[in-house]
Amino acid sequence: MKNTKIQAAFLFLLRSGLWGKEQGKEKQFFPLSEEEWRGLYLRANEQTVEGIVYDGLLLLEKDHLPSRQLQLKWSVQIDRIERSHHRNNSHIAEQYAFFTKRNLRPLLLKGQGVAASYRIPQHRVCGDIDWYFESQHQCTLAGLHLINNNIPRVDNGGQVYRWAAGEMDLHDRLFDLYNPFCKAVLKQYRREFPDTTLSISGQDVAVLAPQVQVIQVTAHILKHSLAFGIGLRQFCDLAALYHHYRHLLDGARLEKLYRQVGVLEWIASVHQFLINELGLAKEKLPFTNVGTHPKIDILQEVWQSGNFGFYDQDYVKHIDGVLVGRKNRAEAILQRVVRYFPYVPKEAFWFPIIHFLKRRGA
Repeated sequence: MKNTKIQAAFLFLLRSGLWGKEQGKEKQFFPLSEEEWRGLYLRANEQTVEGIVYDGLLLLEKDHLPSRQLQLKWSVQIDRIERSHHRNNSHIAEQYAFFTKRNLRPLLLKGQGVAASYRIPQHRVCGDIDWYFESQHQCTLAGLHLINNNIPRVDNGGQVYRWAAGEMDLHDRLFDLYNPFCKAVLKQYRREFPDTTLSISGQDVAVLAPQVQVIQVTAHILKHSLAFGIGLRQFCDLAALYHHYRHLLDGARLEKLYRQVGVLEWIASVHQFLINELGLAKEKLPFTNVGTHPKIDILQEVWQSGNFGFYDQDYVKHIDGVLVGRKNRAEAILQRVVRYFPYVPKEAFWFPIIHFLKRRGA
């Protein structure tokens, strides 16, 4: 059951963490009871935005803070997030050097590259380290070099590897858009905005140009929205990219691309969500558009599903209280495809087909 008071306070802290304190609004949401604070803390963890929400918490008046016990618990968690941030950056520098020494050309996707656009980068929760290679051959070769150097593969069927205490994922697909007829459009767009570099732990690492990075992150959000759901962290990523790189984004060109690949109606809902719930300044949007369909209730979806849908009780499987996987997979995808079809008809048509073929190993 949704607690609207917890939700409102949570979003206030999230906005404050992203952009700084919203002046004159704090007393609308606080104080909270200890039970409400525990609920808010749980939600922050489910959405993997506990670092950003904590940054907002630090801006509260003293009388509105949670108990000392929860503050200490939260601060210990923030210390772990910061350590993970620096450890991941070190691993990225090591991995990039590993690949380039073997004449491979890796490109860092999402993650720490996106974190650099945040107000406090070290408080974005880290995930896996994702590397993109321009061809399937390069991606396969990268995996063979890892295995030959005793870097273990996490599972036999994938390209996920265990590097020290973390995981790295190798990709030969850049955009999570499944309509095969949009490949040429995306390829041309990327040619217009060549890759750049980002300094990470003293290493200049290849990353997408900001103009392309926003599309890659947006497509990633859509992919998981069509599957089992997605949490707030990825929407925060897009908001941070828009805010940090607005001066570089060609809004008219970006809008044209989204129209060409058939996702412009959905983008209208995403932009509305970034402004209304995450507090992104309207002038930071690369363009404004008004869709013809009723908007998707993105807040309800992310609040229910949590990070990558792993908190939607209708579609996750537990044994003795431990999450072990997903259930009702086909039902979950079918429901989402039907829901999103009016907004992204091409992607909604092709996504389940490609998803099915991949699971069959085609």
